[in-house]
Amino acid sequence: MTKNLQQRVALTSTSTSTKTTIDDDNVSIKHTKKTTTIRKLYTWDEIPEWQKDNEHIIAGYVRETNSFRRCFDSLFYIHNETGNVYSHLVPGVVFFLTMLFDKYAIVSFETTTFTDYLIINLFFLGAFTCLILSSTFHCFKSHSLKIATFGNKLDYLGIVVLIVTSMISILFYGFYDNGPFFYGFSLLTLSFGSACAIVSLKDKFRSREWRPYRAGLFVAFGLSAVLPILTGVMYYGPHETWTRIQLKWVVLEGVFYIFGAFLYGIRFPEKYVNGTFDIWGHSHQIFHLLVVVAAFCHLKALLGSYELVHMNL
Repeated sequence: MTKNLQQRVALTSTSTSTKTTIDDDNVSIKHTKKTTTIRKLYTWDEIPEWQKDNEHIIAGYVRETNSFRRCFDSLFYIHNETGNVYSHLVPGVVFFLTMLFDKYAIVSFETTTFTDYLIINLFFLGAFTCLILSSTFHCFKSHSLKIATFGNKLDYLGIVVLIVTSMISILFYGFYDNGPFFYGFSLLTLSFGSACAIVSLKDKFRSREWRPYRAGLFVAFGLSAVLPILTGVMYYGPHETWTRIQLKWVVLEGVFYIFGAFLYGIRFPEKYVNGTFDIWGHSHQIFHLLVVVAAFCHLKALLGSYELVHMNL
């Protein structure tokens, strides 16, 4: 085994070796009772062009596998996508389990109905969908260009689903006594969400020339959340609107989303210390963690609004 190879491997078990075989992606060391498998990781210069996304992460790559099994195996050793996978996989499972056992997680009132569970579970389902699609993409993106492209589409779709379910769930309690406002803004949200889903999934709209339009559409989708807030301020007044939708948590949610996207956009911190954050702590991982924090902020706002409505009823 060369010195260069030794510097770029992920170890799955250890023991005194008796026989060593080497292929492109792993080293198998056979012993009397067991086999140690050492997974080889690659540098930026060693991976195909289609895998290159962030030049400031220079090592720790799982090179194109063309194998779903090998991609799945990557869950069990450390590489530069491990943080991206588990930072969304674990909370995604938590959201799903909470949805299944919602009666233990949600305070029940005499006025609580099936619709309340449905609305709150809508958010849980949206968060689960977003986080699981994201972790699945990061796990299997090393398969091939075709699979990575398809996974990236689903990743964007998950973001759209989370935004739609978040907005509709909080709108339900913000306008619980005003059906026209709730249905009107929900329809607007679904319309924007459908448009963003289409431009995320259709190859035609993912081309370079459509990039400004895609970006503009997502920005408009995000800004559309301001309309129901302004409507609430004019209809109910600033104080009641602040209380109805627990606006402090909604604002904090937006801050975490935007700050995470900002760090991801400027590639902080890996841009300033190449190689230091190859495995842990690079911008995409920070973005993932802040998305989870933002989702919990929304959950806090949603449950607060739900409890306020039923305490007043």
